[in-house]
Amino acid sequence: MQKQKVTAKEIYDLLVYEFKIKEQVGSVEIILGGVSAKYNGKDAIGDLLQEWLGEWLKENNYYFRQRQNTQEFPDFLLSEEENTDFLELKTFNANASPAFDIANFDNYCASLLKIPERIEADYMILSYKMENSKLSIDNIWLKKVWEMSSPSGQNPIKLQVKRNQIYNLRPCTWYSTRIKYFPFDNKMDFLSAIYDTLELYPQCDKYKDDWMSKVKTKYFENTGIRL
Repeated sequence: MQKQKVTAKEIYDLLVYEFKIKEQVGSVEIILGGVSAKYNGKDAIGDLLQEWLGEWLKENNYYFRQRQNTQEFPDFLLSEEENTDFLELKTFNANASPAFDIANFDNYCASLLKIPERIEADYMILSYKMENSKLSIDNIWLKKVWEMSSPSGQNPIKLQVKRNQIYNLRPCTWYSTRIKYFPFDNKMDFLSAIYDTLELYPQCDKYKDDWMSKVKTKYFENTGIRL
C-alpha cells in the first residue's frame, strides 16, 4: 500500500484532534529474561518518544524516512526531498522549563551555509509528565526555530555558554505569561541574532565576516527566494 504524504502541521492536527494525545496515558517497560520492570525516570523519554512517533507514523501508513545516522538532523524527513519537509522532535519535563538543545551552535551555523532551508524546519515539542511510572503528554506545540528562540540578557540569542565557549542554542519559555525576553518575530530577526552573536565570541571568527551574505546567497540559489 502506498504511504500517504503528510505535512508537519497535519501530523500535529492528527495527534491533537484525532488521536487526542493529551488524553492518552502510557508507561515505559523493560523486559529481559522474562522479568519486566517499569521505568520511572526521565533521561530516556526523549529518545523513546521519538521511537514512538516513528511507530505511530508507520501504524497510520504515513510517509517518513530517517537518516542512516539517527543523530543527524532532522529526526524525520516527510518527503523524498533532501532540503525540505524537515521535522524535529523535542521533549521536556512539564514540571520544569524547556532545557533541550535546539542544536549545537557551531554545527547549526555551518549547516546554514550548505542547507539554509534548514531555517524552515518544523519542531514538534512535547512536554511530558512521568508520575508513578505513568507517562502522559501535558502539552504539544509545532514551532519554527525563531518561534522558540529569543534574546537573552547576555547575548543576542539564548545560548548554553561555558567559560566563554558557546555550545548550544537553547529555547526560551515561549508559553510563559511571565516571559522576559519574547521569541523572535521572524526568521530574519533570528538570523540577525545569530550573526550578532558571531561578532562576540573568538570561536566564531571563521564565520563572522560574511556568514550572513553567504547564507542569503545560498538560500536564493536553492529556493529562488530572497531572504
